[in-house]
Amino acid sequence: MLSSQRKGFNSNMTKSRQLMMMAAVLAAGGVLGGCGGDSAKEQGAPEQQASKAPAGPVALSMMLTYSKPMPEAKDDPIKQYLDQKLGTNLTISTYLPDDQRTQLNVGLASGSSADMFYVNRQDLVRLAKSNLLLDLTPYLDKLKPAVSYVGEGRLNLSTYNGKVYGIPQTERAYQYSYWLRKDWLDKLNLQIPKTTEEFFNVAKAFAQQDPDGNGKNDTYGFSGRPTEALGPLFGAYGTTYPGSFYIKEGKLVNSVYDPAMKDALAYIKRFFDEKIIDPDFLANTKLQHKDKAYQGQLGMFYFNWPNIKTDEYKKVNPAMDWVQIEVPAGPAGPGAYAKDMTASVLAFPKSIEKDKDKVEKIIELVNYSASPEGSKVAMYGIKDKHYTEENGAIKVTEVLAEPQGFAYQFVGRDEMVYLKTKFPDKEKEFVFASKQPFISVYDSMITPPDGFVLGDAKRFIEEELWKFVNGKRDLATYGDFVAQLENTFKYKLYVQAAESQLKEQGILK
Repeated sequence: MLSSQRKGFNSNMTKSRQLMMMAAVLAAGGVLGGCGGDSAKEQGAPEQQASKAPAGPVALSMMLTYSKPMPEAKDDPIKQYLDQKLGTNLTISTYLPDDQRTQLNVGLASGSSADMFYVNRQDLVRLAKSNLLLDLTPYLDKLKPAVSYVGEGRLNLSTYNGKVYGIPQTERAYQYSYWLRKDWLDKLNLQIPKTTEEFFNVAKAFAQQDPDGNGKNDTYGFSGRPTEALGPLFGAYGTTYPGSFYIKEGKLVNSVYDPAMKDALAYIKRFFDEKIIDPDFLANTKLQHKDKAYQGQLGMFYFNWPNIKTDEYKKVNPAMDWVQIEVPAGPAGPGAYAKDMTASVLAFPKSIEKDKDKVEKIIELVNYSASPEGSKVAMYGIKDKHYTEENGAIKVTEVLAEPQGFAYQFVGRDEMVYLKTKFPDKEKEFVFASKQPFISVYDSMITPPDGFVLGDAKRFIEEELWKFVNGKRDLATYGDFVAQLENTFKYKLYVQAAESQLKEQGILK
């Protein structure tokens, strides 16, 4: 009864090109581009076709972004359970990110999209403008269990022009922190760094004082992904990576214009000047830095706790000891990472509006996933198969493989309860990471205005950022960089749009 599919992986080239061409044609016509005015009409409660109770299971389809397919229905007891419990025939199809977006755009424009899918804030606004999403405002009373589960305040993430177009998932705990080779620190008789200057000095010692004792100049002080690892260091100066929006002393600030930016760049530049940082830092797009850390080449790196496996690195070197450390404090106080105040939003196509059975069944399914019973199914699986429960205490006996492990968490999960139950041996690490200080940024809440191409501006900012820190561009020309950003890329349009939109959303007073 319940089926699962994987789409977008084995499609032939002809089909892929057809989809891309169709999406391009639709976008050119203004259906998908969101460049025109708001075409949505004011509506009251939707008119639905009268129907009797469904004669059989209600077919529902869902799109999910993931690199692996869902298991077949016969191998998925959770799907079987939900089908029997709720009277559904649910098909979940997984897609690679680019394929998912193309399929969604084409399906929405042609009225044949999946019944459930996730969008980010910018896509939600774009699709709502084109009148392609189901307005959930008339259904909010029926959706109270789900809304209560995620928190009513989060609905502002899925609200556009006073209408609610989806249910944001619950907030996920932050997973990243700085990790340090404690055995190297002890060998060099150093202390855990507490300030940005101490952080720099420890990194320098790891790079230059032969902490592994092999007599070779083959270690580096610090590494990570370039788009993540420097974030808390910018935060120690009270700013973020260049180009993000945050509220500082009651005013909206884009970090490009923050006076602290030049000081932060000057500090980070020192790591490059003295060859303390991993020379392949800018190429760390996957897990290259983890490999170097486990191979004994790094003294510190920025990484997420689920991928730090003690048994793995102890096999390489039993003396190796990686520990989490607090972000260093700087001129602006404690360091902080940039946390985008957005969420993945569960949304539905407007095309299902008149299908009462389908709408009611979706509401039932979503609410069930947020109920005490249903949320356990979504988080852990089937009782007495995947977990046991005694006196309220849950013990996981079989960990579900991905994407099955998260596919049914339609509106998210009770994060800390989930982590403590599923990863009890990692509680110290995930609690530590979840308590890292952050700066709230609002980039994903801002829709780029007409005449401004965000992708081009971001590429320019990133290119110039690395020129500044690796010495290819003098920091004395920072003002020229800002002027070029404004004149060539019309950056002021973006800043003005951000101010206006965040005021409309009630985020900025």
